This record gives sequence, structure tokens and C-alpha cells, in this order.
Amino acid sequence: MSLKFEVVKRVSTDGKDFVNFWRKQYFYDLEYLYDENIEKLPLDENAVWALFKWKNGTEEIAQKKKQSIIRVYLPQLKKLPTLKSLQDGKNYLVCLHGGAIWDIFWLHCSNPRLFPIFDQHTYRSMAKISGMTLGEIPSTRSEKIRSYFEEYIPFTKQFRNVSLRDLDRALFAYGRFLKRGLSGRYIEF
Repeated sequence: MSLKFEVVKRVSTDGKDFVNFWRKQYFYDLEYLYDENIEKLPLDENAVWALFKWKNGTEEIAQKKKQSIIRVYLPQLKKLPTLKSLQDGKNYLVCLHGGAIWDIFWLHCSNPRLFPIFDQHTYRSMAKISGMTLGEIPSTRSEKIRSYFEEYIPFTKQFRNVSLRDLDRALFAYGRFLKRGLSGRYIEF
């Protein structure tokens, strides 16, 4: 009997090949909630709930988080500004009073082509790829927002000829891999 042994080997590549490989490793049970609702403009209440369920990672949202959606984001539907620039996004964040990551996600929901998704996994990917010493997302609201606008958005702009959604999937999958390792999951080669 012949045995076949395999190991994962790190290989340097370019940005496009990186995205093509890691986007295939992305899996998210609630992906349909994102796909069916992210392009709904203007956003409606049902789309907001679906998108935050997707962001939360579960159909069941904790009561405290539900209250945040009701208090912070749903009222914005009536007065959602047109966000055409990064500065518009920075200015708009001042009036939001949710958590930094959810507020940034709200920017993404408002204009997904201008504001990429940002979370602990995408930050970890950026930190590793960029050779930053700090591998985990900052802890304070102001530092998360600063990092998003001053580090993360410029970082994502370096990926040319790649869809933002594929980039997000790749960075999320790679960042989760950096945190958890293979976790018993087979990686496609």
C-alpha cells in the first residue's frame, strides 16, 4: 500500500493569485443574506436586518445588538446621506453611535463600492501582508476608525483588477486562517 502525505507550504505570490486562492477558502453559512441585500438601494428595514444577521454570523441576534440596530441604524434609513467620498464617510461616522466595526459596516451597506468591509480577520490579513508588528485589530473606537481610513482602505486599493467582494472573501479567509490555522478543514489547492 502506498501512502500519500501532504503538507501546506507557504509560497510567495502576487496579489491577484493571493485573492484567487484565498477567496476559494471562504465559506459563510449566511452568505445568501449578504448577496440578496447588499445592492438594495435605497436600503429598507428588511435588508438592514438581513445584512446585520450576516455580519453577526447568525440568524439570531443578541438583544443588546438588536437594540443597537433599532437605536442607531434603522433611524438612519430616513436620512441616509449620499456617501460619495471617503471624507463623507468620516464625517458621517461622527453621527453614528454604534460599535466601530458595525458603524464601518453601515458605511459599507450605504456604499459597498467605496467602503470595504473591515473586521478582525481582514485587519489581521492586512497586518500580516504589510509586515505590521501588531497583528490584531486595535481596541478603541477611534483607533479602529483611524486604522480603517488611514491603513486599511489604502491597503485595499493596492489590489488592482480584483473585485472588492473577492478581496474581502480572500482577506477574511486568510485572516481566519492566521488566527485558527487549518482547524481540520481541507484547503483546496
